[in-house]
Amino acid sequence: MNHPKNTALIAAFRNVETTVKTLAADGAIAAERALNAAIVNADITRGFEEYLALVDQYYAEDVEVSTDVSPDLLVGKQRLKSILLGFLVPLHIIAEMGGLWVSIHETPIPGDSLDEQHSEWSVELIGVTGRRVTRAWGTRRRWKQSRVVCEYHYAHRQDGEALSFDDLRIAPPSDPDTEGRSR
Repeated sequence: MNHPKNTALIAAFRNVETTVKTLAADGAIAAERALNAAIVNADITRGFEEYLALVDQYYAEDVEVSTDVSPDLLVGKQRLKSILLGFLVPLHIIAEMGGLWVSIHETPIPGDSLDEQHSEWSVELIGVTGRRVTRAWGTRRRWKQSRVVCEYHYAHRQDGEALSFDDLRIAPPSDPDTEGRSR
């Protein structure tokens, strides 16, 4: 037979446990929203440093990042920053000097797990000619204490053909042997 005090104590413990889980989920949702807003609002034409600072601010030291297009698991904040740098630096240069317009969009996807957040991402690149290409994918993040501990990218797709040199505002290099002879 259950004692009323024990039943009340168990119920109170369950309420505390539920409250702690809810607070953790609320923290993950708030951190997810803040991270996503910061990514969308960062401007690649100003530089790539904003994006790297977000990794420092929101990702755990031992974060695990994976994708459905590669079997390789990326582990660690520094490794993530290194991979991002290889992508962001050329994108910054082309956007700043080549006239490439870059637009990032994010849409949250409702989920049924408290510690996992899903979102749909797209990056649209528009050249000076008006030609455009859009890359889109889904992202699932697992959070622990307001830090991303696991991130998975999936369902990659592309709309439009890759932009070419003609879509940028970059003058072709001149031939030093013919320079000055046209006078």
